[in-house]
Amino acid sequence: MAKELATQLIEQLQAAGVQRIYGIVGDSLNPIVDAVRKTGGSGQGGIDWIHVRHEEAAAFAAAAEAQLTGKLAVCAGSCGPGNLHLINGLYDANRTGAPVLAIASHIPSKQIGSSYFQETHPDRLFNECSVYSELVSTAEQAPRVMHSAIQHAVGLRGVAVVTLPRDIAGLEATAETPLPATFRPATLVPDPASVQELADAINGAGKVAIFAGAGVKGAHSELIALAELIQAPIGHSLRGKDFVQYDNPYDIGMTGLLGYGAAAEGIEDADLLILLGTDFPYDQFL
Repeated sequence: MAKELATQLIEQLQAAGVQRIYGIVGDSLNPIVDAVRKTGGSGQGGIDWIHVRHEEAAAFAAAAEAQLTGKLAVCAGSCGPGNLHLINGLYDANRTGAPVLAIASHIPSKQIGSSYFQETHPDRLFNECSVYSELVSTAEQAPRVMHSAIQHAVGLRGVAVVTLPRDIAGLEATAETPLPATFRPATLVPDPASVQELADAINGAGKVAIFAGAGVKGAHSELIALAELIQAPIGHSLRGKDFVQYDNPYDIGMTGLLGYGAAAEGIEDADLLILLGTDFPYDQFL
């Protein structure tokens, strides 16, 4: 029996380890929802459809799952306002480095560009809050787009959006499914010359302070060792709290828009402030 394209795409998500898709059913999503149903749910090794009351909640739920597990999470929205409601959660996911894939269903492909009922252009709308956003135009193209979307979301730690017209999703699958692969984010290593410049700056400073963010995740012991070596207090950002504050005798709390005075005072008179794992935007608090 011929395989429907929607089934092929859902099988790719299964192969990537996806166990849940958050969303609200809608006509333009019917092929995808039916393909999810046919997997039998997570209890049978398939995917669960997690129904929410609003698509925004679907995007935030997927973002939360991705942040908590570090694994790819998926949400979906029907055409027009359905997928447009995903945008707040997708902005949050992309800003926080959460690997999320969003399926944005679309109006019938032959109607694109005709001011059709509920027509938007999801492949354009989500450009600012994604690392990958592509429109599926043919059944031949679709599995490669899904493969690339998974790669980008996991490898770049951000949002990937696949825009899928309903009529395309319901076509017969005609292309081979790309071989599944294990995608991992790359590790960036600073240039040795830059490390030496930082070491020289630390050695030349009288008082040194550290301000750390969520980017120090997984490096708590190294952070504490550095603070002990250079006798530096450590302030932290809101998102850095989970990775900085515990078991930390050098902690002076949080500063920023939602911070408090101790951290600001603790780093105010430093000759050198080292920012680790943060792009801290509130310069008025430093």
